[in-house]
Amino acid sequence: MAPSTNGIRKLGLYDLVEDVLILILVESDVPGVVALSKTSKFFHRIAFTTAVWYTLVARLVQRGFIDSRPDDGYFEKLSTEQLIGLVKRMLHGPKAWTDTPPQSEHFAVPRGQTIVGRAVNKLRKFIRKPPLGGLSSALPVESRRIALHPEIDKDPDGSWMFNRPELLPGGKYALFLNSGCVECWSVFEDRHIWTHAPSMDHTSVHDFEVDMMEDDIATILTRQRTNLGQHFVEITTLDLKTRISDTELVSRLPECRDGSAYVDCVVCGDAVAVHLRLDFQVVLINWRTSSRVVVSIPSMYDCQIALVPDHLLVLTRTETRGENRVALSPFALFECWEPNDSVEQPLTPVVPVADLPFLADTLSLTCEPSHTWFRSIWVYESPFERGRFTVWLHDLVNGEPAVLSFEFVKHATQVSWRFLSSTVMPAQIYPTTMSLSGHALGRCRGYDKVGIFPPLSVAKDSAQRQIMDLGGSPFVHMSSFSGALTYSTKAELVILYYD
Repeated sequence: MAPSTNGIRKLGLYDLVEDVLILILVESDVPGVVALSKTSKFFHRIAFTTAVWYTLVARLVQRGFIDSRPDDGYFEKLSTEQLIGLVKRMLHGPKAWTDTPPQSEHFAVPRGQTIVGRAVNKLRKFIRKPPLGGLSSALPVESRRIALHPEIDKDPDGSWMFNRPELLPGGKYALFLNSGCVECWSVFEDRHIWTHAPSMDHTSVHDFEVDMMEDDIATILTRQRTNLGQHFVEITTLDLKTRISDTELVSRLPECRDGSAYVDCVVCGDAVAVHLRLDFQVVLINWRTSSRVVVSIPSMYDCQIALVPDHLLVLTRTETRGENRVALSPFALFECWEPNDSVEQPLTPVVPVADLPFLADTLSLTCEPSHTWFRSIWVYESPFERGRFTVWLHDLVNGEPAVLSFEFVKHATQVSWRFLSSTVMPAQIYPTTMSLSGHALGRCRGYDKVGIFPPLSVAKDSAQRQIMDLGGSPFVHMSSFSGALTYSTKAELVILYYD
């Protein structure tokens, strides 16, 4: 009961009927609901009603953090425990991959740690409650298998092996680089709905990346090469509901030493980053303002880059041997943009990465550059809080391959950093993908099988990993939130789910 003032008692939460409390809770988020459930038995019972968690899960489904099902009413049939299980699965991956919660080793304590709110700490305890049993050594059991049937080139030379699929967040659509052409497929209908048409003649698509916006709008980046050896990137927006697409921008890339190898592309919001690894350059493009800039880096080993909304995230090696600094550079402070040109190469003088305008707050990590040709840094925004990001980094710690994780929160003009963990990885594995939960997807020795490595501190040669034979396809995509594996065979496009 709320205290009285001048003899008039104020109403408190306990005075509200349960239906009203539920209406209040459904407007909250998962950390808020979990925090309130810790205050009393009464609010614990209210917070864990099916109506509350159905709304919370439905919101995560709408934003693409939890994959949809062909049956629209599937989620309505789930119990509270099952709905909570979907949220836990999103945060720490399928149970089929690992049956124990993350137990990380902290090899270094960085400067600039911040205090995390009580609600977030309670949420972490809530999702990391150890399940029964130990880590399973058996092959993971599929819970769902979906097969799509595009027209795949079945030539005996194995050209189909260069096809690359990607299941889009939400699980309703898949993009497929099929014999040099990007297609979009409706997963539940097994139906082709869109084909990318390059705006320039005599070009072939060598790679693509995609960023999902709200309302099922996809921003698709394609890296193309002409028959004269010139390289371009093209930005296309696709409305997945109406199947209507628009070409937003075409940009010529600088000439590079190798025409196609070791070029990494990223798209995030309005920004595109193309990493020319052998030339130690990064081309940044803002496709909404049609402007670009070229940034030089010391080497492909001493610098890693990633994109977050309106910022470039840079991991650079400091003068102190074995220490890396992570910092954010806001695009709004760049003074070196030039107008984009779809035909001519960039003319702007190359800007050294050290001269970019960085925010004052940084994070120092004691690690060494990892010698890898693959992408080694991944950034995910929190499903529950805008502006809070988790970063996964594949690097060397004390000479051992490891995956580091840290977190940063963007404020108006500042950023706060927090180191999370460092986890040993097998020496023969370079992860090609890291999920939000910290599971790594990588090729095993022999290059014919895929390994899923849990975010656990285990010996580098431990067998505590899941090995799967997916038909020898070199391009396997692991969904960032659902953990679904998507790959191509000679006859099908296959999507695998694990519980």
